[in-house]
Amino acid sequence: MGVLVYVSEEINAYVLEVEASGKYSGIEIPNPKTSPWNEIVNKTLFNSTKPGKYSDLSMEKKMLLKIQYENLIPKGGGSDQPSLAHKVFLHHIIQGD
Repeated sequence: MGVLVYVSEEINAYVLEVEASGKYSGIEIPNPKTSPWNEIVNKTLFNSTKPGKYSDLSMEKKMLLKIQYENLIPKGGGSDQPSLAHKVFLHHIIQGD
């Protein structure tokens, strides 16, 4: 996108209004296809209960997803579509949880 963004753990903690500490617990979403999170994140990201595509995201949400991929939770695999775990994380950032 051509925008240089520098993000650190301290900046993330400040923006999210949390303490800059903790550790990853390794919690995974058991079955992304039947998870109740699908409907929740679709409402937040696409304003619909139906799943959307990356191209349907607003520019703001695309930028947040790019920051997430490059600084918080790297994306693996070849798909350009965000995983459910990435969508759930983005949902919490947008909602301010």
